[in-house]
Amino acid sequence: KGKNVVRISHYSGVLTTSSFTFTRNGRSGTFYFEALEVTPKRTGNYTFTSNSTIDSYGYLYANNFNPLNTTSNLLTHADDNGDETSDQFSLTYTLQADTSYTLVFTTFDPDLTGPFSIFTMGPSRISLRRLSILSTFSIATTFTTPAISGKYDALWFVAFHYTMIS
Repeated sequence: KGKNVVRISHYSGVLTTSSFTFTRNGRSGTFYFEALEVTPKRTGNYTFTSNSTIDSYGYLYANNFNPLNTTSNLLTHADDNGDETSDQFSLTYTLQADTSYTLVFTTFDPDLTGPFSIFTMGPSRISLRRLSILSTFSIATTFTTPAISGKYDALWFVAFHYTMIS
């Protein structure tokens, strides 16, 4: 007979003023964050719980996290634990074995820094690996368009800067 064993994994990190930043959907201000690649060895329900002196917020994404589009690939998110007795997030989701997900630890209020830990519970240990910037690139272009009078051209300059977290 098989036994139901809960495996616990742990990750510790620190948000600093050098951490990655983004603007949370529906909120103003700058939020520091740390993104973790999550890879379970077995399919099942996994619970992610934060532990910190700061009021935390957690996001879980399928595949990659795009800080410029925080709703893309979003599976679930949590502010406080389920019964709202703590400022720490607790979220549960069914993960597929050998599939990569991204867990984002951030804060409820902007401009906060400090140490934190993430604990996971589920049917197997889970790999938690800090993600860093994979690539940054810029695209710039100029183009002209006729002015209304036709006598002068307007000069336009467009620049894009994109950072990919991996």
